[in-house]
Amino acid sequence: MQSLAEPVHRIKPCHETRLKVHPGQAFSLPLLNAFGKRFETLTEFEAFLSPDNEEEKSRLNHPCTGPIEIVTDRKNISLAITIVDMHVDRGYQCISKSTGLLKGEFTERECAIYDVAKDGGLYFNGDDIIMRGSPKLGFITTMDDQERSAGRACQNGGNLDMNLLDRGATIYLPVNAEVPRILVGDLHVCQGNGEACGIAVEADGEVTLRVEIVDKIDFPVIQHKDYLVLMGWGDTMEQSLACSVRNTIS
Repeated sequence: MQSLAEPVHRIKPCHETRLKVHPGQAFSLPLLNAFGKRFETLTEFEAFLSPDNEEEKSRLNHPCTGPIEIVTDRKNISLAITIVDMHVDRGYQCISKSTGLLKGEFTERECAIYDVAKDGGLYFNGDDIIMRGSPKLGFITTMDDQERSAGRACQNGGNLDMNLLDRGATIYLPVNAEVPRILVGDLHVCQGNGEACGIAVEADGEVTLRVEIVDKIDFPVIQHKDYLVLMGWGDTMEQSLACSVRNTIS
């Protein structure tokens, strides 16, 4: 099998399985930030985001770890995937010029790199401002026979970018293939409920998961300590909302 440290950048059924786990088994995965490259200096980060570097940006963005196969003979199932733990060691932030409600509002990318303190804090302006980090997972999906962008959501999960996928949360994802496999990525130091500027505080780090087998639910569901979220997806906010409502009453 190939190394888990070598990410994939699109959801493709042809990807070779890189790890096999059994239901109930906890396992840890290394995750690379959503830009697809670890940066040591702000100058390096800014150069990567330059308009002259579109080819590399497009090739490396949305890295995912996996596929991970869950060993089971059961059919017509969903995977109940619990986030056991997450650790982040560095965060990257900038303003997107192509996504988010604020696209077109800013002329500069406003790049920043944060080393995460032992207490989980991010320190700004000479430590005058402290923001507490709370790691969130942004991307998780099961795989079927379709090739998809790792930057979108679909009936299998995908790029969700919600602030509910934190420690202790469980996401239920349908298996629409003979062999249940998942991809995982897009770790955040901090994550809002969506991304107004198109980007959260993207992170390098590690996630520990545990997977159980349950009867099939045809769409993603998040079980959080405060909420039960029945998800929808679509090309627009209205389509996604309508899909979620239909799933809720189905």
